[in-house]
Amino acid sequence: MENSNILRDIKTPEELLKLAKTLEGKSLKEISRKIKDEDGDSRVKTKGSVGYQIEKEFFGIDKNCLAEPDFHSLGIELKTCPLKYNKDRTRLALKEPLSLNIINYKQEVKSSCLKESALYKKNKQILFIFYIHDKDKKRSEYIIKYVFLWEIDDSVVDELEPDYFLILDKIREGKALDIHQYQHKYLTLCPKHSGKFKDPDCNKSKRTQPFSNALAEIRAFRLKNSYMNLVVSRHLNKELKHGGWDEN
Repeated sequence: MENSNILRDIKTPEELLKLAKTLEGKSLKEISRKIKDEDGDSRVKTKGSVGYQIEKEFFGIDKNCLAEPDFHSLGIELKTCPLKYNKDRTRLALKEPLSLNIINYKQEVKSSCLKESALYKKNKQILFIFYIHDKDKKRSEYIIKYVFLWEIDDSVVDELEPDYFLILDKIREGKALDIHQYQHKYLTLCPKHSGKFKDPDCNKSKRTQPFSNALAEIRAFRLKNSYMNLVVSRHLNKELKHGGWDEN
């Protein structure tokens, strides 16, 4: 299944969502043969592999690190996220936090509010595709559960901006290397590199920061599990129970 011309043919968010909604209820192997071919691979690479195959095989989007959204003409970013069952298999929740774009410390401090940030510009609207990461199934048999559009509207800005300001304050104090996830409620930063920050010789794990000569770790914005569970439960109009929601 491939829609190689989607970026040319889709003209509105409604058209994009209508097409994406056809994924709901499908197994991953129905979307990409390559996912089935990777069933024997380590599940450590599941999320990245699944996300890339959906982006490439279904939407025709090549892997990229662009500053603009994936569907740049529509201003919509694409995110594929795994869900997991509780022990009784009656409730679903996010399997892991959602990593967004990498932060540029020097550029980010020029923003005075969330709406001026690179985070907002890239992720103002997100097309979410959620699939169930089921340990009792092969990867190719995972099922896509929910597909919907989400927007960082004014109410979301009100929720995320306090954390955003805390991040900016640390950078402006020359303490970008001292930003930690426990300091934030919903929006935080996470490591985003393949190096070792504590290794003084590992340059690929570090980048410069303003207001300090000390190198800071390369990190990305991240929405915590607790917030992503809110995002999904609100969309479904379901009550959060112990961090998740009832499937039925």
